Amino acid sequence: MKQWLILFLLFAMVGCKKDEAVENPYDLPQNKAPESEEDTYSPDPNSIAGLHKNIFQPTCANSGCHDGTFEPDFRTIQSTYNTLVLQPVIKNNPQGTFDYRVVPGDPDAGVLITRLMTDIDGQSGIMPLVVEPGSDWDAKRNEYIQNVRNWIQNGAKDLYGNSPGTSNLAPQLNGIFITVSGGSVPLERNVSTGALVVPIGTSSIDVYVSISDDNTPVNQLGVLKLKTGATLNNFSALPELSLTAIAGVSQVGYSGNQVNYQHKITLPVSGLTLYQKQFIRVYVQDDQPVVTEIPSVNSAEHIRNYYSFQVGEQ
Repeated sequence: MKQWLILFLLFAMVGCKKDEAVENPYDLPQNKAPESEEDTYSPDPNSIAGLHKNIFQPTCANSGCHDGTFEPDFRTIQSTYNTLVLQPVIKNNPQGTFDYRVVPGDPDAGVLITRLMTDIDGQSGIMPLVVEPGSDWDAKRNEYIQNVRNWIQNGAKDLYGNSPGTSNLAPQLNGIFITVSGGSVPLERNVSTGALVVPIGTSSIDVYVSISDDNTPVNQLGVLKLKTGATLNNFSALPELSLTAIAGVSQVGYSGNQVNYQHKITLPVSGLTLYQKQFIRVYVQDDQPVVTEIPSVNSAEHIRNYYSFQVGEQ
């Protein structure tokens, strides 16, 4: 009996012995995962790469905002640069002060710095409207704005240190309004569809468009055609209709400011399908060989809806 007791105690002692630690091979320095490029990448904070890493990507490229939904597009360094430098503004102040988002060498000539510091029209808010979780914008706001200012002051150079060339932007549409033919009262928009609403029973409408260009005077622009149809994207098979130059008419434009409308066209609408949207495209050429379609298939959907109308409102 005593021998069995001794054997039992020996087995118990062995069973209670602390397990030796097993070395994890992934703890060895040579087996650790390398740091990601994002962890180690530290660009100059006053460069476009630094601005994208520190400001635009973490703070502004949030869902539904500057993630490609509308410009500027802050998803990549290249899209950030291409939609900021010498690109025309969509939303201006009431005085219409700004022509471009960023003007190389002059931080205060472009709208970007102003959008980061003030509410330009009292209803648009100060950018960014919402600070994403993980962004340090609130803590470093003044520092980051100075970084943006430094980049612009130093020539707004691209990812490779190149200065932008001389600007020659494509022609722009500043707005559209429609009246019943012969009338002067602009038609209202359908809040849901974005289309201008033509009253049922209307036989024809007058469509007014405002066009501008950075280098070519409006009266020297070429082509000046318009197409309209129920298709959203492909207008290639639709007939071209000529716009007529008129004495300037002042009305509200796309940005909410008063703009000058210099062209119009009269369109029959009595044969159109009730409630179906009719999309508008304008074709214009400046001193470059390319004819510009406005809006294009690449324009944001809300912009394409802005240039549309429908007969009747559901």
